[in-house]
Amino acid sequence: MSDAIKSRVKKVLSGSFLKDAGFPELGDGAPLIDYGVGVDSVSRLEFLVALEEEFGVRLDEAEIPPDFFESVDSISGYISRRVP
Repeated sequence: MSDAIKSRVKKVLSGSFLKDAGFPELGDGAPLIDYGVGVDSVSRLEFLVALEEEFGVRLDEAEIPPDFFESVDSISGYISRRVP
């Protein structure tokens, strides 16, 4: 997966979830649940919509694997397989 995709995922995270959570220190493999990402259905939906807008892809929550919300790496890997 590309660093550009990781950077864009981090941009979405910083705008949605990590405004006050020490975002610059967030490593690509850091567990995002510690920051509240994907914790509830509302936050999952908001995040997926933001990713869809950023990457121009459709993300069906029913098709998202359980490990999707684990880290920047897991999200970026999933996105990279869907971006043309």
